[in-house]
Amino acid sequence: MIYHKIIKEIILKDFFKIDLSNIEKKIAIESVNEKYANCVKNALISAIFIFPAALFLETGILINVLIPITMVAGTAWFAVSLADVKKKFETFGLELTINLFNSFLTSLAILAVLTLVSLNSYLFSFLVVLGKNNILVAIISGFLGTLVVFNLIKNVFYGSLKYDINDAMLTGQKETAERFYKRSLSFLHSSAENLKLGKGIQIANYYIGVSFYEIFEFVRQIGILNGNLKALMDGAMMLKNNPSMSQEKADKISLNLIESFLGYCINISDEKVKKSYTNIKSELENIKKNSEESQNMVDTRFAIIFEEIADMIENQGESLFKKNK
Repeated sequence: MIYHKIIKEIILKDFFKIDLSNIEKKIAIESVNEKYANCVKNALISAIFIFPAALFLETGILINVLIPITMVAGTAWFAVSLADVKKKFETFGLELTINLFNSFLTSLAILAVLTLVSLNSYLFSFLVVLGKNNILVAIISGFLGTLVVFNLIKNVFYGSLKYDINDAMLTGQKETAERFYKRSLSFLHSSAENLKLGKGIQIANYYIGVSFYEIFEFVRQIGILNGNLKALMDGAMMLKNNPSMSQEKADKISLNLIESFLGYCINISDEKVKKSYTNIKSELENIKKNSEESQNMVDTRFAIIFEEIADMIENQGESLFKKNK
């Protein structure tokens, strides 16, 4: 538990001082418990195992091996994101990032040990003298060092393979996402425009239904299957297929679709998106509590909501619905 405490109370101390939502706090704690603490522990154990090799053996080959591994592992680690992993591959995505983070931290730990021994050779000279010509010490040092390096190479290999197969799963997905964005944004703006200009409530209902059908279909396409997506899509389809339903019923369906959309927005990281999210919640509350407002005023509030939803999707896209690594 000491590793968890060090990470939460020292390294990420300022992060955990931020006013996090329950979902954000849960994601952060899970990351510490399932990924960071174990990877730090493994890196420290690797540093201890490699220390005899750094003292008693020639480390030139080790450095030549470490440099490309550190570059590859570090580049991949900073490039990969769980936002680019489909929901059904979430557990696999965690394995992928653990492999990459393990290899990167282990590489850094070994480089730190090599630097420590190299720059402070006078401090360790008496140990070097004692063990330099001892065959048993050399064998044990070589064995421990080999374990560390082979484990490092294994993590890089596993991480690279998993990275590649995840990339294959994303083939064509970004083009699909772009198509959904353009369609849903277009329909949302059209809905808002029709509501503001008062061109006809039936036309507005039709656009609302089509807009939300596109949004929830996109959520389904990127693999986020929690909640009752089918019921939401059915509700959107009702508005599309029967736009002349009573306005009370249409407003009820629309409110449910908007509230459900907000429930899927679990990763609001952009300040503009946060502002839009707050504005939508405020307009929803006003619609619910001001039941005596004219239909024109209600339509205006809906228009603002659809514009804010369009802004949220435009600013954050797919990452709006997916938690970070």
